[in-house]
Amino acid sequence: MRTLLTRSISGLIFVALVVLSLILEPYYFLVFSAIIVGIGGSEFYRLFFAKETKGFAESIYIITSLCIYLLLSAPYYFENLTYGSVRYILLATFVFYLILQRFLYKVNIKKLLILLGGMAYVIIPFVLASEIHRFNQGEFPLLLAVFILVWTNDTFAYITGNLIGKHKMYEKISPNKTWEGFAGGVAFTIASGYLLDLYIAPTQNEHLWMIAALVIAPSAVAGDLIESALKRKMNVKDTGNIMPGHGGVLDRFDAMLLALPVFYIFLYLYS
Repeated sequence: MRTLLTRSISGLIFVALVVLSLILEPYYFLVFSAIIVGIGGSEFYRLFFAKETKGFAESIYIITSLCIYLLLSAPYYFENLTYGSVRYILLATFVFYLILQRFLYKVNIKKLLILLGGMAYVIIPFVLASEIHRFNQGEFPLLLAVFILVWTNDTFAYITGNLIGKHKMYEKISPNKTWEGFAGGVAFTIASGYLLDLYIAPTQNEHLWMIAALVIAPSAVAGDLIESALKRKMNVKDTGNIMPGHGGVLDRFDAMLLALPVFYIFLYLYS
């Protein structure tokens, strides 16, 4: 009972922070997402290199991730900044990090590719999210609608799977996921999309959210499975413990890390 209470309170705080960062001034989301990128970068580093957290290697990784994220996202928030004005700083930051890892820390190519892959895995979704959020013209934030669809999918996939789930999806990666849960999650996400279109977040594009639900729900599940595969490979249960009852930031954002890029592509093509 205490575990359920802790998990519920932690989840409500998380939802409140997400909602507030999206309904307040856009800069709040920049700060919020920068914090997520920093913590997520740390969790990714520790996931693969848990025995190498002493010294400055992890700190340099986090700082570099934050610098790259802010340099890529800042032009969406500050009118006097353009990619032309920050590209050289961005390139210098990236090259400096490569030189530091390769020659100072003697990192081999395989480890370097894992580190760079981790940066892309955490940074790219939030850079795209910043672009969507900054240029959102509607009264209801587009990103908040995406979060609602992902949360709906997660919640009802879990409920449906527990009630009628029999056929496992990928038991070796995620033993609790079933095809029945997947179908239930998609169905309720489409229903949520219908409500968003009709009452909550109507847009100029008819049935935008119902159609978006068809790509967001499967991509959210895929994002969850990717995270589960990484954790299973490294033989860990959670990527962190910053959120009691939920694990780490990457555990909480696993679905969004794929759903955001997929929605960005969908929005670009659909609009």
